[in-house]
Amino acid sequence: MQSGKERRRFTRYQKSALPISIGGSSFKAYISDFSLGGLSFYIETPPVTLGSIIDLKVEDLNLDIKGKVVWTRQTDSTLKVGIERLSIYGNLKHFPLSDVLLSLQRSEKTGVLEIKNGHICKKIYIRNGDIIFTASNFEEERLGEVLLKAGRITLEQYYHSVDAMNKTGKRQGTVFVELGYLTPKELVWAIMYQVEEIILSLFQWEDGEFEFIEGPLPSEEVITLKLSVANLVYRGIKRINNLTYIRNGCLHMDAIPDYSADPLNLFQDIKMEEKDKEILFLIDGKRTIEEILSLSPLDNFKTLKILYALISARIIEIEERDQTEDKTCEEGEIYKETLRGPEVELDSGFEEKVEDLYNRLSSTNYYEILGVTELATPEEIKEAYYKKTKEFHPDKHFYLSSETLKNKLNALFFYLNEAYEILSDPKNKTEYDQGLSFEALPVKGFDPETARDRFIEGKEALRKRSYTEAAELFREAVHLDSSVAVYHFCLGLALEKEKKLEDAEASLTTALKLDPLNADYIAELGYIYLDLGFNSRAKDAFEKVIELDPYNVRATEGLQKIVDPS
Repeated sequence: MQSGKERRRFTRYQKSALPISIGGSSFKAYISDFSLGGLSFYIETPPVTLGSIIDLKVEDLNLDIKGKVVWTRQTDSTLKVGIERLSIYGNLKHFPLSDVLLSLQRSEKTGVLEIKNGHICKKIYIRNGDIIFTASNFEEERLGEVLLKAGRITLEQYYHSVDAMNKTGKRQGTVFVELGYLTPKELVWAIMYQVEEIILSLFQWEDGEFEFIEGPLPSEEVITLKLSVANLVYRGIKRINNLTYIRNGCLHMDAIPDYSADPLNLFQDIKMEEKDKEILFLIDGKRTIEEILSLSPLDNFKTLKILYALISARIIEIEERDQTEDKTCEEGEIYKETLRGPEVELDSGFEEKVEDLYNRLSSTNYYEILGVTELATPEEIKEAYYKKTKEFHPDKHFYLSSETLKNKLNALFFYLNEAYEILSDPKNKTEYDQGLSFEALPVKGFDPETARDRFIEGKEALRKRSYTEAAELFREAVHLDSSVAVYHFCLGLALEKEKKLEDAEASLTTALKLDPLNADYIAELGYIYLDLGFNSRAKDAFEKVIELDPYNVRATEGLQKIVDPS
């Protein structure tokens, strides 16, 4: 079950008044934002109803959208409408390739991204957000042509391989190995190189229609690679040679770049050259792009490309503010120190380390997970947090073959974020420290595998509407592993069905402590408040869900129940 934060991995763009067409009729609308996943707009004459499927055309964006109305909100004389797109497609002029690839990765989508420009069609195969393979109908991007251009085979070897392919019907890569032109290990490198070249060339396309076909991947694609999306974005942007395009991406010379506040953006798997790092180190949250250009050891165009690559990879963001504002860029300084330090070497013991930390989550407090004491200063807590996020960032370990291990790594990363959010806030830290002194000893019967079994049994009982049995099974799961938010959430659902609303509220509250930005948990808590008669609390909960996930139908329906109880 995805949290609201996870659902909003799509980059959102701002637009103003635009004419739109719904069902063939034109209306004046004010589009507040749009993304790959959907859009929201204000309209004075509402021709839509909640849950309806509509065809919508936005002429200025050249968008023909088929979508579902997932929420509406009345504001004075206008109605704000949220549309969830039923499919993902568009033009690279409106949705940069970097945003498309990173959004699909962060949403953990599986399917094929098709991109067309004229007669050229390229396909990117994506599994759980990871790019695993590509295909292209452009002759110059066939394996033999790519290797010939790279100087890895000779022209004579190329023609020999073509003859062998025509005679045997085998793939060219197989022929290269059989003829002794490549070793099996070199063939893997060659295919990786070809795949990367197909993707990197796409960043030079300023126009092109794309569509994401979600669903299982074709079984004939037996080759599975693991490529860092952020690294491809970074390298791809640096290949662009259109100065106007780059300058438009960096905005104006008075713009101020600063580091992203989200460690998920900072510690991605990106290989930077030393000169790139020199430009990165000039960013301090105060210098304008013009000032950075004047200090850069590189020429203006190369510097702008590096800045735009950093923006596209979401490592830095552009801030519009008064240049005289006094601001210290502490996060940026810590991040830069981690870049100056040696790269974390991942040995064969990394997976065991993840397993060990995950299994100790229920008995590990926030200080222990960060590796600091209760007397640590705010600066020491922040420094420890950034070092840990660099080590355990999920994007840096996209190569892991086990989905179970990836999920455990994601849980660790979430726990690190939660630890920092609590310990970096003086009030929350004080409350947490007070709670530590009353904590019970870890449960000796901690058994995550049995807890998972009980949870699965509980879901089956819940499906059969055996709510009492389900509650008991979920209680046992919580007892055996209290670190998993969904166990507490499902216990709350079962108790809610039993009309034990106060107990259900307590379980949902515990789930939210473990996963504070989960829109589904907050929405369900809102319904418990409704049943308890706490309409004000319910309204606050539903509005918070809408902030996290504007397309959350359950929260929208909850708000409408408060406005119109009938």
